[in-house]
Order: sequence, then C-alpha cells, then structure tokens
Amino acid sequence: MDLKVIKNRKIYLTITAIVMIVSILLLMFKGLNYGIDYTGGSMIQITTEAKIQPGDVQNKVMGDSRIEALNLGEYAVQLFNPGEAKSGAIIKTRLLDDAEEKIILDVFTEKIGAFSKDDLQVQKVGPAIGKELLRNALYSLVIAALLMLIYISFRFQFKSGVAAVIALLHDVLIVLGFFALTQKEIDGPFLAAILTLVGYSINDTIVIFDKIRENMRQRRNKDTFYDVVNTSINQSLRRTINTSVTTLIAILALLFFGGSSIYNFTLAITIGLVAGTYSSIFIASPIWAIWETATEGKR
Repeated sequence: MDLKVIKNRKIYLTITAIVMIVSILLLMFKGLNYGIDYTGGSMIQITTEAKIQPGDVQNKVMGDSRIEALNLGEYAVQLFNPGEAKSGAIIKTRLLDDAEEKIILDVFTEKIGAFSKDDLQVQKVGPAIGKELLRNALYSLVIAALLMLIYISFRFQFKSGVAAVIALLHDVLIVLGFFALTQKEIDGPFLAAILTLVGYSINDTIVIFDKIRENMRQRRNKDTFYDVVNTSINQSLRRTINTSVTTLIAILALLFFGGSSIYNFTLAITIGLVAGTYSSIFIASPIWAIWETATEGKR
C-alpha cells in the first residue's frame, strides 16, 4: 500500500479542521453531561440475590410514587450482572439526605427484593468537591500535553512536538464532541479513558517520527522532506494498523461484554483509538512536514 498522505495533505487537514470546529461547537452549544463525580450527588450501589431484569429498577423502583415525590430531577440507573443470581444496580441522583436514601432503599426492598447491608455502598460527592475534581481533571490534561511537548521537542524537534500536541487535541476533541452530541454521562473513569488514549495516540505518533528521523539520515539530495515523511508513513503503516486493530478487538470485547458500569469508559477509548490512529498518520506527520519544509525554504 502506498498512501499519498503528503500529496493529499490539504484534504486531510481540511477534514480535520472541520471535524474539530464541529466538536468545539457541540461543546459550546450542547455541553457535556457531567456525572455526580463532577457535579456532586449521591450514588447508591445495591447488590442482591434477586435476579434483576432490565427495566425493573427504572420502572418498579424509580417509577414508584414515593420516589417521584422526592423530585429527584435527572438521575441515572445502571445494572450489573442483570438476570443472574447475584445482580445489582447503581442509582445516581442529586445529593440525598439520609431520609431520602432510606425511602429509595425501602422501595427497592419492596419492589425488587432484600439485600445485605454488606452489599450496600453509598457515596456522596458535594458540589465543591465535584468542581475541584473537574478542575484537577483539566489540569491533568494540560500538564500531560505540556510534558509530551517537552519530551518530543527534546527527542525530535519543537516543530514535531507542536504537531503531536495538535494531533492529541484532535483526538480529545473528537471524543468530547461525540459525548456532547450523544449526551452520554461524563464520570471519573472517563478522565482515565482520555489519558489512556492520549498515551496510546502519542505512542503511534512517536513510532512514525522515529522512522522519519531514521530516513533523514539516509536522505538523498533529490529527496524533499515531504518525500521522506511520506515514505516513513508508508513504512510504518502496517505496524500502526496491526497494533490498532489488535487493541481495538480487545476494547470492543469490553465494550460489548464488559457491562454498563464500564461502557462509557470503553466507548471513549474505542472512539479515541480510531481518532488517534488517524491523527498519527494524517495529522501529526503532515503538519511537521509542512512546517519543516517552510523553514527549509526560508533557509
């Protein structure tokens, strides 16, 4: 396979710019659906011997008049091991007091079945703590991007470092734009997914950059930097695709069979994995090539 990445660089970069702008607009006008990890609230996790079926908690428990009278507003229900002997539910709501929690647990016992207190977990996150977690999450992403910029600039060039960070920004925006569009919940594990895909994406980019640096040592006088970059991309293409596909198979298995508790986590990694593979090939290297060629032209 001989991809004409550099020859068609304007097409790829234009598509990239459009997708990034659309993602930014989605974040501006639709926003993200933050979970209680960031907004504050209560999470009740109940495990019971009763075989909970899909819809049981939503319809029988949360639809009960006693719970509707609590005016919970938006809430989320996740099941784990539905239909099995030891199944359970995770109920996420606004911040509840002890009396409101007792009402929910009483209704659950009445409508679904009894449970042991040892199998009950209740967590509360105040609004102030949620805002602090969100702020720390943003700091983590910014620090990770800066450290990667420093590392790649030291190992290769500052231009390549900037190109890699732009590619990472593309990957993160794609995932955030998708979650803004679908309004899927953003929770604590979501940040772990973002940092995981950032690390994975930069790994693919560095492999291609290494090949570019290696080929630069063997560069012939007639070869332009564009030629070297396009050759390096094609030489790394098989490895990049094989690595991404094998990783994607494992992630898809988790996505479809891992259960609702990690669904958003694996969904974010799946989208980021595809976006990261694309950006390593069609964004990072072409940007470095364009910038370096412009610099050589000035010399």
